[in-house]
Amino acid sequence: MRSGQLLNPTAAQRKARPAAVRPRITRRGLAAATAAALLLALAACGSAGTGSGGSGSGTINVGVIGPMTGPAAEIGSLMSGACYAAVLDVNHAGGVMGRKVGCALVDDTGDPADAVPNVTRALATTSNLSMAVGLESNTAATTIPLVNNAHIPMVSTNGLVAYDKTRDTYFWRMTPSDDQNGAAFVAWAQKKGYKRVAVVFQNNIGAQGNEPGVVAAVKKIGGTMTTNITIPGDASSYSSVVARVIAGKPQALILAGDPQTSATFLSQYRNLNGGTVPPVITSTDSITPAYFSAVKKVMGSAYMTHSMFFVGSYVSPTSHAFSVYKSAVYSAKQIKDPATILGVGVIASIYDGINLMGLAMQMAHSTSGPTYNADIEKIATGTPGAVVVDTYAAGLAALKAGKQIHYVGVGGPIHFNAYHNSPGSFSASGFDASGNPVQLGVIPGTQVQQLLS
Repeated sequence: MRSGQLLNPTAAQRKARPAAVRPRITRRGLAAATAAALLLALAACGSAGTGSGGSGSGTINVGVIGPMTGPAAEIGSLMSGACYAAVLDVNHAGGVMGRKVGCALVDDTGDPADAVPNVTRALATTSNLSMAVGLESNTAATTIPLVNNAHIPMVSTNGLVAYDKTRDTYFWRMTPSDDQNGAAFVAWAQKKGYKRVAVVFQNNIGAQGNEPGVVAAVKKIGGTMTTNITIPGDASSYSSVVARVIAGKPQALILAGDPQTSATFLSQYRNLNGGTVPPVITSTDSITPAYFSAVKKVMGSAYMTHSMFFVGSYVSPTSHAFSVYKSAVYSAKQIKDPATILGVGVIASIYDGINLMGLAMQMAHSTSGPTYNADIEKIATGTPGAVVVDTYAAGLAALKAGKQIHYVGVGGPIHFNAYHNSPGSFSASGFDASGNPVQLGVIPGTQVQQLLS
């Protein structure tokens, strides 16, 4: 498959459907669909060469598995952008074992049922598919087993708590799970002096996964959760829910919803509360042009720039690794909105992940997942005497010189535990008047862990 090509979904899958009315599948149906797809994928791996190559030839493909179409397509755009930036740097440095690397976009449509045939098809038909990134929360339960059973190392951006203690051999995650994100929301609220918070989450996996962490952390700080409500996405009115939230007199709203849902909710809050709305704390997943445009339209620029806080994975904007990442993001011709990609910390893990997996292939002299997978942790952790590197180019040069390396990337030091998780720290960001992300502060990972203990 040509680098950067989108594996097209069917016409039915391509049709955008509001998140609130997306089809739900039962646990039994999900398990059956996944099992059937696994058999197909495993049968296909031998003929397609996925995860089984040695030195080989031709472009090494990175499967970017995410919503490329549908209501969540903006997330897929962020994922693919991080991939394009990474392969730009990798190829500029000389590639992996002298071979070019490309991004193969795999559309999961944001729907677990659609994801099964689309990912299965990609595993069966994409030549030299040797690593994968993305695999986000809405579809992780179906996509991760497929990729793992195809023996392809992956760096996932999903936040599901179930993967905190996964035993999947080829799974790696350098971002926090949703309960940790939820606790980080509360940590930022505490930092700003807000102890009375209203929790309003849209009814989707990505938003609701934050709830347990929020509940535990509010209790830990001795705060008050004035309301805890789940709302449907993209409803025409939330007036009855808004009235209940207002009655609780919160100092801040912990609100997680798509752009239109958030805009409608906040607009009605202002109308029913005499023109005033408390500050909002939400996820960095929402620090996108679509969110800025939708909410600014109803709330105004002053509210957007002074009363909205986006909390998520931390990256250091002053590090050398970030400057290289930023240059690649702005240089990759496929990327249309570089500022937003840089503002979403979780997306940087895709860039770091591709660097890690590429260097592991180089170290193992193989693109075979079973061969190079263990070297990912060796490079991330480092060994005594290893050379510290913060870019793919530096790592490649050191490996060619016969040295051991320790990769410290955009997200800082990586500390994989026994379950291949390295959550790191958190940051809070906001928008400037032009809609660009601006980092406002840092939340240590240790502080978040204390709120959950």
